Amino acid sequence: DTLAFAAKMENLLHFDKRCSSETLAACAGRSYHGCNSEFPAATCPGYQYTVGACGKGVEGGCSGIFDFDTSTVVYQNKEKDFSFSSTSRGISDREKDGICSTLPAEEYMRQAMEESKAYWDQFSVAPPKMYFGSNDGVFRMLPGYSFDCPYGDFSFDPRVRPWYVGASSGPKDIIIVLDTSGSMNSLGRMDIMKAAAKRVIGTLNFADYFAVVEFNDYASRVGNNGLRNLLQRASDVNKANILDSIDNLLPGGSTNFRSGFELAFQTFQQSDNVEQSSGCHQAIL
Repeated sequence: DTLAFAAKMENLLHFDKRCSSETLAACAGRSYHGCNSEFPAATCPGYQYTVGACGKGVEGGCSGIFDFDTSTVVYQNKEKDFSFSSTSRGISDREKDGICSTLPAEEYMRQAMEESKAYWDQFSVAPPKMYFGSNDGVFRMLPGYSFDCPYGDFSFDPRVRPWYVGASSGPKDIIIVLDTSGSMNSLGRMDIMKAAAKRVIGTLNFADYFAVVEFNDYASRVGNNGLRNLLQRASDVNKANILDSIDNLLPGGSTNFRSGFELAFQTFQQSDNVEQSSGCHQAIL
C-alpha cells in the first residue's frame, strides 16, 4: 500500500502535471485548513479515530469530528487564506503549487482506505490515516479534521518528522558533536546549540543509530549510561534519555575540538566492529 501510494504521488507531482494558474481558484475552494475550516461532511466515527481533547469515544461519546471525504491541508506560511489572493505574508508559488498538486490525491486516499477496510476489520481496527508531506512543507491528510489552534496557527512541519526524514534519507548513523566550552556561556549560544541538537534527535527513527559527544577540556559521551563508545538505536527511550542529558549540559573549560572529533570517529569505528550500526549513511553534525 505504501509503495502504491508513493507511486501515485510521484505521478501526480511530475513536472508536466503541476498546476496552472487556471486551476488555482478551483483548488483554493476545495482545500481545507484545520485551523479555520468547517469540513463539509464531518462525522463522529467513534473510538477508533480520536482527538486527544475530545476523549476516547467510549460508551457512545464523540472522540472527535472527522471528514472521510475531505482531506486536511497544512502549509508553513502563517497565513491561512486559501484564496491565494492575499500576499501580506508572502505565501509562495511553490506552496500554492504543492497544495494544488496534491489535491487529486484525495480521491486515491478515499479509495485506498475503503479497499483496505476489509483487511483491517480482521483485527477490529479502522484503516490508518493516509498522509503526504512535500519538501515545501505542505502536508495533506485524510480523514480531514480541525486542529487545536490556540493562537490561530497550527505549527506542524512534516519535513522534521521521523517518517519524512527516514523516507528521504534512509537508515543512518548520526553523531552530534557539541561544544560545551566556556565560550558557549555568552550570547545564548548554549541554548541555541541544545535546541538544534534536540531537533535533530527528534527526526530520528528506529532504523537509525546515534550518539552525542561533548567537548571542552576533553571529550566525553553524553548520556553514556555505562556503554562503551558505541552508537545506540534511536528508540523513543534512548532518545528521551539523551534529550534529558543534553538539557543538563553546562559550559566550562577550553575548546579542545580535536578531542571531540577523535571520539566521534572512534565511536563509528567501534560500532562498526560490533555491527551496532545501521550499516548505511554516516554523518557527524
